[in-house]
Amino acid sequence: MEEEKKEVNEETNKELTPKEPTPVSRVSGKEGAPLGMEEVDMQTDIQMPRIAILQGLSEMVVDGKGQIGELADSLSKEVFGKEMEIIPLFLFKSRLMFLAGQGAVLMSRNGLTITQASAEYEQYLGKNCDELPESQWQGAEPPKLSMVYNFPCLKVDRLNEFPISLSLMRTSTKTAKTLISLAMMSGEDIFARKYRLSTENTKNDKGTFAIAKIELAGKCTDEEYTIAKGWYKKMRGRGIDINMEEEGMNGA
Repeated sequence: MEEEKKEVNEETNKELTPKEPTPVSRVSGKEGAPLGMEEVDMQTDIQMPRIAILQGLSEMVVDGKGQIGELADSLSKEVFGKEMEIIPLFLFKSRLMFLAGQGAVLMSRNGLTITQASAEYEQYLGKNCDELPESQWQGAEPPKLSMVYNFPCLKVDRLNEFPISLSLMRTSTKTAKTLISLAMMSGEDIFARKYRLSTENTKNDKGTFAIAKIELAGKCTDEEYTIAKGWYKKMRGRGIDINMEEEGMNGA
């Protein structure tokens, strides 16, 4: 009898316990497209955020909103912590000349010709990158116009969010080549694997700073692969404008 009462009480408690509401999808367009964005041109209207590695003089660190070595969204300023898992969609190369206090003064979106320049360098617009003096080594000094390895990526825990770029240059070039090598060794699509992105501290004659570190995290699930493939088809071959503001440039 006591056991029956206990079972009845347990059932009653279950019925009275508030149930967590089922999350409602807030995407209602065809094929999973968000409504209200019908006139947006993926190629000209959107600036892709970049995974920034916060440094000692980064604005977010100075303002107390982040710590050295943390990963953050260069646009929204959201801090991801010191580690995150990503699925790279593809690689494209660009070039950038960045000057402290001035930001990006020269840029090549296609890695071949200068497509953007500040007033001081506007005579370089349309010129072949390799022909510029800023592309040449000056003794032991590397070229000021640096090659940038851009990997538009999905965040593994937010697969349906707009991709974010892992853009690596200068001291982080080795990390870019590690990612390329790991992906190539799999023999599968680059988005068939997921990777763990973290940071580590290093030093040079300019001081101590954080650089990117990449490790294989494992194979993508069928769902992860299918979603990543969809984003690849949507974005590959389109011009991509990446936010390259000073915050957490990935490579000193």
